[in-house]
Amino acid sequence: MRPILAVVPQLPSGAFWLLVALTIGCAIYAVSRSAVRAHSGGAPGAGVDAPGAGVDAPGASGESPLVAPLMVAAFGVMLLVVWRRNPITLHSYGLMLILGFAAATWLACREAQRRGIDPNMVLDLALPLLGWSIIACRALFVALDPEHFRSWGEMIRIWDGGLSFHGSLFAAPLVVAYYARRNKLRFGTLADVIAPSVFLGYAIARVGCFLNGCCYGSACDLPWAVQFHAEGRAPGILTEPSHPAQLYSSILALGMFWLMQRAKWSPRFNRFPGQLALLFFALYAVERAIVEIFRRGATAGTISDGSLLTQAQLFSVVMLVVVAVLWNILARRHEYSSTSANAPSSASATKA
Repeated sequence: MRPILAVVPQLPSGAFWLLVALTIGCAIYAVSRSAVRAHSGGAPGAGVDAPGAGVDAPGASGESPLVAPLMVAAFGVMLLVVWRRNPITLHSYGLMLILGFAAATWLACREAQRRGIDPNMVLDLALPLLGWSIIACRALFVALDPEHFRSWGEMIRIWDGGLSFHGSLFAAPLVVAYYARRNKLRFGTLADVIAPSVFLGYAIARVGCFLNGCCYGSACDLPWAVQFHAEGRAPGILTEPSHPAQLYSSILALGMFWLMQRAKWSPRFNRFPGQLALLFFALYAVERAIVEIFRRGATAGTISDGSLLTQAQLFSVVMLVVVAVLWNILARRHEYSSTSANAPSSASATKA
């Protein structure tokens, strides 16, 4: 386990200004390309949607195509300023989180292109989705264990660890829904573009948890048991040999990722917009309920004294019920819409 992978020295002044110039230059190039593409009517295939998706042309709302490169450039310059003033500590969890997010975003862009949607729509959504998800994950972590923090300053120090993935399950759909409405996209279709890739990013992030030594499992005597730095104890004190629950979660997530990749090509799971997204929530509920059997600590606290059901497992049960209800409602609505659409043609054929 290596919570800290490396410490990068402060950025020299000459290199700082060179990197700032390169960042601004790349932003200007991206803005000019976006402006040319918008002036010429958009990227090829941008207005073509997946068969039966029933969404409007991406970007039809007039959302500026210049926002994303400018936001990325501003964020990059801000990071360079921080690096110029302080050395950068590369934490294993943060690095794996960013790598997982980048991999998931790349796959989501490819899925958007496969469906005939401009991949830039996914790129524009990526940073707000990441930002609000992290805020929600931190807020939920603090809400579940407020006694752990002695000040507001400690509550916002996310680099010290402490994120609850369940927070993103609330924030992400809201961000996607807002973005879909702003860009006149169907919410379910956009969610289906993103959902198949999420498990890959989740699997990579859980490797970061293992390297960081958090979210470990209960004690065991298995050959692959691992000792972690005990939370809340003196430095150097290790846990008893324990389940590497983080790796269990990563392996399960890779299996779920494979299932989602199969499902996105199957007509059975593409009958109505949002079906793939609902499948993701169902699979995540199953994955988390299984991993909770091996986990320990605050995130695996039971719902009451003497109960065998953890808080996360209870949430998984509720999630499965909600998914089943929504699946049934949307499937019936889609079936009714299809029947209504075919009824006039059938009547005309009978009359003829």
